[in-house]
Amino acid sequence: MKRIITAFAVNLLVFNCIAQDLVDWRGPNRSGIYNETGLLRSWPVDGPKLLWSYDGLGKGFSTVTIAEGKIFTTGEVDSTGTLFAFDLKGTLIWKVQYGAEWDSKYPGSRATPVYYKGKLFFQTGKNEAVSFDAKTGKKIWSVDLEKKFGARNITFGVTESPVINGNKVYFTIGGDSVSIVALNIDNGETIWKSNATNEKSAYCSPLLFEYKEKKYLATSLTDDIIGLDAENGSLLWKVSQKNKYSIHPNTPLFKDGYLYSVTGYKTGGVMLKIADDGKSVTELWRNESLDNQIGGAVWLNDYIIGSGHQNDRSWQALDPKTGTVLFKTDSLKQGAIVSADGLLFGYADNGDVGLMEFDSKGFTLKSKFKIKLGTDQHWAHPVIEKGILYIRHGNTLLAYAIK
Repeated sequence: MKRIITAFAVNLLVFNCIAQDLVDWRGPNRSGIYNETGLLRSWPVDGPKLLWSYDGLGKGFSTVTIAEGKIFTTGEVDSTGTLFAFDLKGTLIWKVQYGAEWDSKYPGSRATPVYYKGKLFFQTGKNEAVSFDAKTGKKIWSVDLEKKFGARNITFGVTESPVINGNKVYFTIGGDSVSIVALNIDNGETIWKSNATNEKSAYCSPLLFEYKEKKYLATSLTDDIIGLDAENGSLLWKVSQKNKYSIHPNTPLFKDGYLYSVTGYKTGGVMLKIADDGKSVTELWRNESLDNQIGGAVWLNDYIIGSGHQNDRSWQALDPKTGTVLFKTDSLKQGAIVSADGLLFGYADNGDVGLMEFDSKGFTLKSKFKIKLGTDQHWAHPVIEKGILYIRHGNTLLAYAIK
């Protein structure tokens, strides 16, 4: 019995260590679904208990990354990009300047840092790829993607959380001759560069997924969803997906050989079936009703859930097999969505945070409160970690107890 208990403890420790190797944008597999249990099923009228708040992040829309007992995020302070590290009580541990940030339309930091084995990786709004030591904040390397690869900027600045795959970190270039590059995570040196298409970046943080024991990279450029071989960057397929402004920020969702991508401005979503060899896709359906702009969606059990943008601003649940709208609710304004413990957490563009239950009968809004601290737009995606709901509103970071 002692041996069994010891083996279990060792396995649990190893699992936890592996789980902490990578802390990604929108949680595991970039799915927007966090592995939490025992969460509150309703909140007081004024919302869950506010544990702490921090004012001083500067301008920005990035959310938080939590690893090594620290909370990381970025902001633009005095026109300079700044990387912050806090302890779990909201006390500032360190902050470092990393250079120029986006200062034009909707100025501020964009990308949420990705944590991998003691290092942080992100891309600035002005096309610089950077890596920092998560313990000290010391810069490890940086690459000017415009000078080195011909990266082109876009109307609202590059908005991308890079993808980690073993010794590779991927960045979207969107240049005339280079679409995406894979850099060495240790030194920023080029491993490969892909000239898949000549389209610009479209604000999308790509998805790395594995199917039939092979890894692929999927993302949206200005006019197409593309699929690449993650090992060498070769283009495997592309599917047209356009909208009026070439804005496609939502990371695709993958499940059991199916890939779903949704975009705003009346375009909506498309469901693709990946071929067994990964070299082609079959378009199964399109749905224009759920046309989320920047808040993402979740594929929760047998439903795809998110809010619309222009065609229908309600929250909707689609049938993944057909794209049919099965349920709708207007109890919360359009916005960003994440899920945990079977619950839905919506952060609406008007500052409301809603807690919704969802089952075979549809949506039930259990609680709602308004974010009153902070500045500018309510666009950062919520994060849930160890019973804490983190909301970033411009200059302010807030932590709420939801367990």
